[in-house]
Amino acid sequence: MFIIIVLCMEQKSFKPATTNSKFGGQKKEFSGQNKSEKNMAGSFKAKMIFINDQIKAPNIMIIDDDKNNLGTFPRRIALEMAAEKGLDLVQLVYDPEKMLSTVRLTDYGKYMYQKGKEDKERRKAQKGKDTKELKISYAIGDNDLQLKIKKAQEILQGGDNVKFSIRLKGRERMYEDKAVQKLKIIQEALQSYGKSQYDTPKKEANGYSIILFSK
Repeated sequence: MFIIIVLCMEQKSFKPATTNSKFGGQKKEFSGQNKSEKNMAGSFKAKMIFINDQIKAPNIMIIDDDKNNLGTFPRRIALEMAAEKGLDLVQLVYDPEKMLSTVRLTDYGKYMYQKGKEDKERRKAQKGKDTKELKISYAIGDNDLQLKIKKAQEILQGGDNVKFSIRLKGRERMYEDKAVQKLKIIQEALQSYGKSQYDTPKKEANGYSIILFSK
């Protein structure tokens, strides 16, 4: 004789799981996201700013509010320097290959206020403007570099923006320092005509770049 046991499982109503948000409150987690939700998530991620203990790089290059390079220090020393001055370390850019963070030594609250103000003014000013890209080599000669700078000056004076990019492939990556130096020369030469998007050249997947916004 066979005994058939029927188990009746009670159905329960399931609610979306919630996790505590880093910024307080709760956010719902769904297995699927619509397009707008993904765009919002990407936008939030792009705006993440790391400060103080959130900066995990073992070595930290410190830039002050006057854009002076104070040097590169071990993470612990850099954090102690900021604490002694009653200021914060705000990460500007992280180089994963060198495991180096470039940071601003500043008051975080004032930094974010000023950044928000500048971003708002920039968005307002950039409506209808084009960004023209000029590609150069890390080994570009001085004469050719000056010609590129002159071309960029004309573009900026015409009301458009300029992006300089240097691509590094394969063994060329060992010349990152030269690429960064070339872009810094350009920034300095054009500071009267365009405002840099970043204090230091931005590291990309295959090189470095800077964007200058016409004034």
